[in-house]
Amino acid sequence: MKIRINSSIKVAELIDALDASPTRAKNLKYKIYYFLSLITDTNDNYHLNEKNDGFHNLCSSEIKKTLGNKDFYFIRKLLLNPNNPIIEVDNSWHNPKGKNSSGFCQGYRITPKYNTGDVVFKSLPKKLSKLIEKNGTKSQSMVTKPDYSFLLLQFERNTLTFDPTVYEYVNNFGLQLLQKVQNHNVYQIRLIHNLIGRWLYYIQQIESGEVWRKVSERNHRLNSSITNLPKVLRPFLLCNGLPLECVDISSSHPYILSSVMQSRFYQEIKEGYNLKSIFSELYKELVDTGSIVDSIGTSITYSSNVGIQYYTSHTGYTTNSYSINISNSSSFMWCEFFTITELDSIHRYTQSPFYLDFYSHVLDKYYTYTNAPAILKDREKLKNTMMYVLFDDNQNHRSNNQQIQIFKSVFPGVEKWINQIHKLIGKQRFSYLLQRSESYLLLGVICREFNSLYPDAPMFTIHDGVFTTNAYVRMLNAFVLRRLNELTGILAGCKIKASQIDPNPQIQDFEKQWAKIEPINTDEKYLKNINGVFTSNITRGSKFLMNFSAIFIFLFSINCHFIENFGKNFANKSDLLKEFRGTQGGIAGYV
Repeated sequence: MKIRINSSIKVAELIDALDASPTRAKNLKYKIYYFLSLITDTNDNYHLNEKNDGFHNLCSSEIKKTLGNKDFYFIRKLLLNPNNPIIEVDNSWHNPKGKNSSGFCQGYRITPKYNTGDVVFKSLPKKLSKLIEKNGTKSQSMVTKPDYSFLLLQFERNTLTFDPTVYEYVNNFGLQLLQKVQNHNVYQIRLIHNLIGRWLYYIQQIESGEVWRKVSERNHRLNSSITNLPKVLRPFLLCNGLPLECVDISSSHPYILSSVMQSRFYQEIKEGYNLKSIFSELYKELVDTGSIVDSIGTSITYSSNVGIQYYTSHTGYTTNSYSINISNSSSFMWCEFFTITELDSIHRYTQSPFYLDFYSHVLDKYYTYTNAPAILKDREKLKNTMMYVLFDDNQNHRSNNQQIQIFKSVFPGVEKWINQIHKLIGKQRFSYLLQRSESYLLLGVICREFNSLYPDAPMFTIHDGVFTTNAYVRMLNAFVLRRLNELTGILAGCKIKASQIDPNPQIQDFEKQWAKIEPINTDEKYLKNINGVFTSNITRGSKFLMNFSAIFIFLFSINCHFIENFGKNFANKSDLLKEFRGTQGGIAGYV
């Protein structure tokens, strides 16, 4: 088994200082490698613990199964050495969530001194590897992931590069940010250099062919170097030398929600777009608790039984006599009574024009219902708050968030449905449910079928979007729309986003980044925002921004040499950079 740890941590030196026997020293070394691998951050994974200030929650009961009780505490004390701490803890012990919880969890992270972002790979001995796999298998025994090999092969069949003007764009972005810094604020300068260094890391990772890809066992999404690539850099991405265009599902999460609220999603059991196929372990749990009925042998078509109904052992079968357009529906869902107004709003939600502008639709209804004046910025506020509408389970927040209240006033039944599912399965598994449903539709069915029809078409996915070249993008767009409607019974909307290469940053993109950096002006604020700040990024970004202008001055000074040898004139920096990249190894060699 290969693992990765931070290259700045000299484990061998730690072991040598212990003066332990050779066998003891060897065992400790590999156990320390394993422990550090659990909390090692890189540009590829730092965002996973962003909400936890970079701390990784590790449960002692789980780690002890691999390290042993005695060695766990020994290693912990060794790495927490106050004279030269390699790790730090958040001093907040808590019981792990979930059934049959035992032991305690605490947050661990590598200290800034050692958290450089650069890693080395270490091989663990077979005995320890088997123990790790054994303990990991137990906790993941019910977890499966889909086979997306046809998408993983895309990275081998196609060559990914960048338009050379991407470096000019990154330079312009960084210099504009630095111009905003006042009084030589060292914290802001570090964060700017870190940002630029991270962007260069992503670019070089793809251009060097070291692309990583992985299918998540939890939410079934395909994550890769492309999903990590910042939105502002995606237009510069090339596939086999050609620009990529994206087919993007409009209002994807709200659209998916409309389909998973329908009764057939819970009652159908044959392979297809339903809970049992997508999230079998959750389906079994809901059946076992009586929250839904296991309809053995039942197959529900789109032309019937489209209401919102979950019959339970607690309520029995209830027929709704209200005269709304929900056939054969029950006023009970998740063992809770829903009023006619709430049921009607759920039905209206499933009929929302997702093929147009969902957020404007919600606001138009709200303005009509309340006679409130329309506000231009309300749409962006609602769009940016949609994740809170779906996943915030803090009732105080929900009651005081204006956008959530706007959504509730238009769709009170949907708001109640969301609250109930939070109580029933938790917000995290609810997010997994929506993400798995999205992945099943877009990756498991639509991309798979399109790949069968057009095997030469390149396809790279970013959750609710699919990238391909111009030759296939319109066919893909039509195919996505048709199959989504056939699979869910609900009309979807898609946007085709063509690559527009511009070396000058858009004002809104620049202001968005500066808004994160501007408030950081003290040690305290900097340390609170240090997650993902790596010395390797700072060095890389600083060197690049200092050298970029100097490099172009040098290149233009030898322009005559290029003209003499290649017989061409260079109209701009981009043309010159293309030639330079081809003959001298490019700007990447300088960063």
